[in-house]
Amino acid sequence: MVRFPLFLHSFLVFVVSHSSQDEDLQYKKKVIEMFDHGYNSYMTYAYPKDELKPLSCDGATTWGNYSLTLIDSLDTLVIMGKYDEFKKSYQKVLDNVRFDINKNVSVFETNIRVVGGLLSAHLLMDRAGVSPLPEGWPCSGPLLDLAADIASRLLPAFATETGLPYGAINLLYGVPACETTVTGTASIGTFILEFGMLSRLTGDPTYEHAARRALSALYDARSSLNLVGNHIEITMADWVYKEAGIGGNVDSYYEYLLKGGLLFNDYSLIEQFKTLYKAVIKYMQHEFWYIWVNMYTGLPAIPSVSTLDAFWPSLQILIGDIKSASKTLMNFYSLITHYGFTPELFSLLRGQVQQRSEVYPLRPEFVESLVYMYRATGDKMWRTMGKQVIDSLELSARTACGYATISNVVTHQLEDKMESFFLSETTKYLYLLFSDEHWVFNKGLSDENVTVTEGHDRDGYQICAPNSFGYVFTTEAHPLPRGALDCCFNYHDIKKSSFLQENVYKKYVERRKKKTLFSTDEPTSRSFMYIPSLPLFPVLRETSYTVNHFLVNIVRSHPYSFPRSTMERQPKRQTDNAEFNCPIRKWYSYLEVNGMEFVKARGKRAFRVMNNDI
Repeated sequence: MVRFPLFLHSFLVFVVSHSSQDEDLQYKKKVIEMFDHGYNSYMTYAYPKDELKPLSCDGATTWGNYSLTLIDSLDTLVIMGKYDEFKKSYQKVLDNVRFDINKNVSVFETNIRVVGGLLSAHLLMDRAGVSPLPEGWPCSGPLLDLAADIASRLLPAFATETGLPYGAINLLYGVPACETTVTGTASIGTFILEFGMLSRLTGDPTYEHAARRALSALYDARSSLNLVGNHIEITMADWVYKEAGIGGNVDSYYEYLLKGGLLFNDYSLIEQFKTLYKAVIKYMQHEFWYIWVNMYTGLPAIPSVSTLDAFWPSLQILIGDIKSASKTLMNFYSLITHYGFTPELFSLLRGQVQQRSEVYPLRPEFVESLVYMYRATGDKMWRTMGKQVIDSLELSARTACGYATISNVVTHQLEDKMESFFLSETTKYLYLLFSDEHWVFNKGLSDENVTVTEGHDRDGYQICAPNSFGYVFTTEAHPLPRGALDCCFNYHDIKKSSFLQENVYKKYVERRKKKTLFSTDEPTSRSFMYIPSLPLFPVLRETSYTVNHFLVNIVRSHPYSFPRSTMERQPKRQTDNAEFNCPIRKWYSYLEVNGMEFVKARGKRAFRVMNNDI
C-alpha cells in the first residue's frame, strides 16, 4: 500500500473537492443555458400560443390558448435570478392574457399550471424586485386578480351533490352538456394548495371549501383496504376503474394530502395521507417498485411502473423514510442508465418498455426526487444522477428551437412538442439540484419587512413574512411561501366571515340549474357566471387537532404511530361504463391477463431491473 504524507493527502482531498465543485458549477450554468434556449425559443417562435413545437419552430394551442408556457415559467425566472426578464414577462401577461374565452379546458391542468403559476408569480414579486409593489400586496394585485378570475371559472365543475368535480369546464359557460361524469382521482384531489392559498389571500372561502369538500368525498370513497382507484363516477361516488396505484391519474392526490397538511398546518390531511400511505406500502410495494393493484382485494392488476411514479420518493423524504426513497430512486436510475430516459410505462413482468408507452415527454419527477434526496443527505451521488439526466437531454432532446419530447426511449426518436412543464419543473428542479445556497431553501425569517399582529385567541400572534418560513412546491413546481398565509386572512377569519349553511348548495343548484350551470356548447344566455365571493359549499367542521407551525417532527414520526381508522367500507355498487358515455379502455382488460401471470412470476425476480437484465 502506498502511503502519502498527511499534508499531501489533505492537498489531494482539496483538489478532488475543488474539482467536484467546479463541475457542479458548470452543470448549473448548463441548466441555465438549457432554460434560456427553451424559453427564448418559445418567446421567439411560439408566443402567445400555449406551447412550443421545437422541431417545426412553431407554436401550438393546447390547454387553453392563454400563453400557457409563459405563465407556467414565470416563477422559474425568479428562481434563476432573471428578475429583469420576469418584469417584462409579467407585464406581457397583464397586457395580453384574458380568460373570458369560449374554450373547454381541463380543470386539473388549468389549476396546477395557470392558477398555481399566477399565484406563485404574484407572491414572488417582492423577491423579484418589482417596484412599486401593487397597493395592498400580497393581499391584492393584478396577478392575484387573474388567478381569482380563472379559478372562479373552474368552480362550476365542483357544483355536484358529492363535491367531486367534473374534469372539464368551459371558461365562459360552465360544464359542457356532453362532459363525462367520470373523473380521475388526481383531477379531484389536486386543488387544496392553490385554492387554499387563494382563499387565504383574498378572504373568499369558496375556493378552499371546494377543494376540501372534494378531498373529503374522495377519502370517504376509499375501500376497506384504504386504497383508492384511479377513476370515479362523480354523481354517485362509485369507482369505475378500480386499479389502485401511485402513478398517472392518482399521483398528486397523495402529494396534496401531505403538502396541504404541511402548508396549512392541517393534521387531518396528514392523518389521511398516513392512512393511505400504509396501504400503499402494504399492497403496492414490491422490491421498492410500486405496482397497480385491485383496490378491493389488494391483488396485483397491472405489473407496470410509470415515470410519474418517480415523484413518490420526494414524499417519502418529507416523512423521513429516506431508505425506501433511495431504493426506489436507484430502481429508476437503472432505467435511465439503460435507456437514457424513463419511459412512460415499463413492464416489470416482461422487463421491457410497455408497447405504445415508449414516450418520455421531458417529465421532471425523477429530478424532483433527486432535489429532495440531495437536500436530505448531501450525498454527491444524487447530483451525479442529475448530471446524466442533463447529458441525455442535451444529447437526444435538444433541437435548434428548444427541447423535443422523446417519442421512443429505445430509438430516441423525437416528437414535435415541448410541454410547458419542461420550463416550469424540469429545468427548475435541475437548477435547484446544483444550487448549494438558495433562498427557496431558507426555512427561517428572511424578510426585512415583517408584520406582527394579534391573531385568533388560540393562535397568539400572526406573522406576515411573505419571503420567509420556507416554500411548499405544488405538483407543477410552483413555490408557495408559508410566510404569506397570515398576511391577509387566516383560516379562522375565513370561517368567521362565512355564513354558509348545510343546505346552501342544494338551494343554489335548484335556483340556477335551469340557466347555464350545465350548459350546451352554444348557450342562449351568458347571464350566469360563478362569482368568487358567493359562498357555495358548506363549511367543514374544524379539526380538533392542534398542529405545530413546523411539522417536521410530526411528519417524521413513526409512520404507524397514528391510529388506524375503524370505519370499514364495503364496495359500492358497480356501474356500467356505458351508462356514463365513457369508452371502455380495452388495454386494462389486456393487462388484467398480465396481472394473472404476474402472480405466478412473483418469485422470479420479476421486479428487479438491472442493466444486464433488460
